[in-house]
Amino acid sequence: MTLDHWRHRRRETAGEWPLRLPVPVISIGNITVGGTGKTPLTEALARTWLDRGGHPGIVSRGYRGDADGNDEHRMLLRSLPGVPHQQHRCRHTAGLQLLAAHPEVDLLLIDDGFQHRRLHRDLDLVLLDGRSPLAGGYCLPRGRLREPWSQLARADHLILTRVERCRDGELANTIGFLRQWFPSIPRSLATTEVGEVRSLGSAEIPAAGSRVFGFCGIGDPDSFRQTLTAHGWNLVGLEPFRDHHRYQMSDFRRIYRQAGERGAAALVCTAKDAVKIELLLAAGMSSPLPILVQEVTTAVDLEPILAQIGG
Repeated sequence: MTLDHWRHRRRETAGEWPLRLPVPVISIGNITVGGTGKTPLTEALARTWLDRGGHPGIVSRGYRGDADGNDEHRMLLRSLPGVPHQQHRCRHTAGLQLLAAHPEVDLLLIDDGFQHRRLHRDLDLVLLDGRSPLAGGYCLPRGRLREPWSQLARADHLILTRVERCRDGELANTIGFLRQWFPSIPRSLATTEVGEVRSLGSAEIPAAGSRVFGFCGIGDPDSFRQTLTAHGWNLVGLEPFRDHHRYQMSDFRRIYRQAGERGAAALVCTAKDAVKIELLLAAGMSSPLPILVQEVTTAVDLEPILAQIGG
């Protein structure tokens, strides 16, 4: 047992944790560093709850954010303008603040909450990349696991994401492993679907198949590369930055130079990057090339998931 797990167990045994909120809580988390599609799934759950006539709210930590929230916060506010979102290091505090301001909320979604055991959740969803669910099996700093993979036993539902990227046999091996070690935990399969393309500003969107140069500051840059290829773009280069990267003009000078050398007709980024690029454009930054945003959505059967909380 790690020191963190010992501390969690001590607080739980003492009755200090978990803290409860007066509405159902669903946590959307993972066990590895890097992207597994938590925020798109949070959006999908919120939309489904809205379609049912409910009033969802979202809470998150706000990692690498400022007074106006981090990039996921801005992205969700743009895609779900009617859904309140509160960020705070303590998700219980965030939930109380959100419910005080929006008493109509009847479901709280925690974006990235699996390791935040201070707050009671009615459903713990854990996302695993279909191709590499355990990311090699080692914890930080040797590997990419946030905690030992045996802690998946705390999950209420496992969701394998990006299964469309799995090669023959990979998905079967992953499902077999999970069935062997966690036979009682339900599993779902999720795919990433390419969405619409929009332009930041008034520039026209080039025709499909045009030469584009991509850039992104996300946990899994290779997933963005495959998304652009799946859309049909002629991707002539991709500049990856660290997750939650805060772009500077020096970054764009390098991006413009590389894109120009390779004959790109446009730049393409993710929706997560776009909320930061929009701030730079609003502050007066000009771009010699159109900056496009490639949207993605998560497709997964949410009925068996919501049924676990009576939804």
